[in-house]
Amino acid sequence: MDIKKILFRTNTIDVEKALPDGIVFCNKDGKIQWVNDKAAEVFETSRMHLLTSNISDFIENALNLISSSVILNKPVITKLVSGEVYFDMTTKEIEDGYVLSFRDSIPAEEISPEIKKIEDCTEINMNKNNFLLKLSNDLKSPLQSIVGFSQAMSDGLGGKISEQQEKYIRIIKKNSSELMYFVTKLLELSQTESYLPEPEYKTFDILNQINSIIRFNEQLYKGKDIRWKVNTTENIKTTIISDENLTKSIIQDVIEVILKAVEMGDVCVELSVPEAEYIHSINLPDREYIQITLSSSSLLLSESDLDSMFDPYKILDTSNRKNVLRAIVLASVKNIVQALEGYIWVESKILKNTSFNIILPADKK
Repeated sequence: MDIKKILFRTNTIDVEKALPDGIVFCNKDGKIQWVNDKAAEVFETSRMHLLTSNISDFIENALNLISSSVILNKPVITKLVSGEVYFDMTTKEIEDGYVLSFRDSIPAEEISPEIKKIEDCTEINMNKNNFLLKLSNDLKSPLQSIVGFSQAMSDGLGGKISEQQEKYIRIIKKNSSELMYFVTKLLELSQTESYLPEPEYKTFDILNQINSIIRFNEQLYKGKDIRWKVNTTENIKTTIISDENLTKSIIQDVIEVILKAVEMGDVCVELSVPEAEYIHSINLPDREYIQITLSSSSLLLSESDLDSMFDPYKILDTSNRKNVLRAIVLASVKNIVQALEGYIWVESKILKNTSFNIILPADKK
């Protein structure tokens, strides 16, 4: 990738003026793709180290600040992870990532109270997530009661009910069950944003796990005309070392996203070994990986769908806000994949299929 050509072609940033600053090009997940020498000075490390890192390793609350800078179309104040050092960061969104320009180191004592508030946003967000998690029983218990009692009334445990009452009870049960699912997934997102324990590594067969998950979903969605296909590339090693529960959660959540959106068609799960060239292009370290591709021939997404696929906060300000639940689920999945030091992305091919691609380490560091 010739970053200078990209910058000139997009006309989104004054290259001659910007390059003396610390310049970083990263993808949408924060993986650093290109830096200049000044950036190495800013972050007090080598260019080689930067190119094997994520911008979040150096800037506190990096991805949220990048999004804010893009949306507001103005610089934001950033703080280095390594200490009380602040910079103006200008962000330009181009192609598959962002160009970040760092300039004007600001001493901590000169940071105004308003800028300090920006820094406090991370702590406020953490407190908000912890608050929601502590209230999880208060949020879920009433809904569980509504779902349970509406089912009991439908079963006649409260006495005979009329046809009209039965209709209303079905509506209550359906809506309360949907709200319960929404609250559960919102709490899961809060958990993944707030705190994820260290992965518990063990050896297991991921193909057996996938087949077990498929059998579970065949029963859960047996009213839908779904044809399942499982493919593995030749000579692939399906025994991996990872966190079995987190891996199961990733696969189950993505399958749920697909099945809640379609009524029929093929759902294919494919296991393969990602190409080494691609691993390097997304700045994952050299080690063994396995790629899990979950695709649906019936789920077709637009470019606007893909833009906010993993960002429930961004999607609320778009015409796609009806898909906020999907974005909440996929944001949690992305957080877990990153905790396992993997990578996830979505592709949608016109008149063909949509695929969710997950790369996970197959061994322990």
